Amino acid sequence: MQQHPAYALACAALGRRTRWVTLGAPHAPLASALVLSRRWPVFGRAALVSRGPVWHSNLSSQDRRTALLLLLEHLRKDHSFVIMTPDPVAGGDPLEGTDLLPMVTPMTLARLCLSGTPADRRASLHGKWRNRLVRAEAGGLDVTASPLPADTTHWLLQEEAAQSRERRYRRLPPSFAAAWAAASPGTATVFTAKIGTDRIAGMLFLRHGSCASYHVGWSNDTARAKNAHNLLMWHAMEYHARQGVTSMDLDLIDTQSQPGLARFKLGTGAKPVQLGATRISAPGTRLMGTLSMGLEDRGFRHLLRH
Repeated sequence: MQQHPAYALACAALGRRTRWVTLGAPHAPLASALVLSRRWPVFGRAALVSRGPVWHSNLSSQDRRTALLLLLEHLRKDHSFVIMTPDPVAGGDPLEGTDLLPMVTPMTLARLCLSGTPADRRASLHGKWRNRLVRAEAGGLDVTASPLPADTTHWLLQEEAAQSRERRYRRLPPSFAAAWAAASPGTATVFTAKIGTDRIAGMLFLRHGSCASYHVGWSNDTARAKNAHNLLMWHAMEYHARQGVTSMDLDLIDTQSQPGLARFKLGTGAKPVQLGATRISAPGTRLMGTLSMGLEDRGFRHLLRH
């Protein structure tokens, strides 16, 4: 999601500086990366490349590593700090062994494949998860799917904001979801569970290309007793499959600090996918001095444009 144009549009609408950097010739790009920039007081400009670049060519692992280092060198020309979280390449961290300082260890994402038929997807549900879904389907709940309006006061955004304050977890502000809805109409969908006219749970998904990402969710005690989130997740799966979406990212999982939430996400049939580590290049890391000659020798410099 962090490398999709819809993400860039939402960030730009919130005043973030965005730009695309492309490796390769204009007619045959090898990769592209969305770069977010901001100025930190005292420290200067910082650039963030999250889960990029997106590779358009079948480059070897070594060539991808070299291209990443060239991108880093390019960004350091006008940024004091560069933070990168590239996805693993061939199962390994492409920046392992460099002079970049580690900031955050690799995290794990739950990714759900939506291929096959509804029967196939139902069969992929874990047994206890499927049993809860069956109970929810018989529990008298009404489920609707509707576009999220570009409104930060939308009931789900407000309920989830209050929930995050109560449980003390961090997430993107409601303004991000509203900006996404305004910039990419029809790609932000709210799934709502009701009993009569009373809303008891909701989930928001953001669609980007052939993938959809879980963004926020909320439920009350009644919803939890009736397994409403199982029902909402199932409706979201089938809705997006009908839209041609091939996979859903269900956000990060942590089996140590949030084992129940991890079991819920993996119970859908989702698979754990390890993301890359977050590393930073900053004054004092000596990155430029140790890598620039190697990049010159590899001959990648002529491939960079923006």
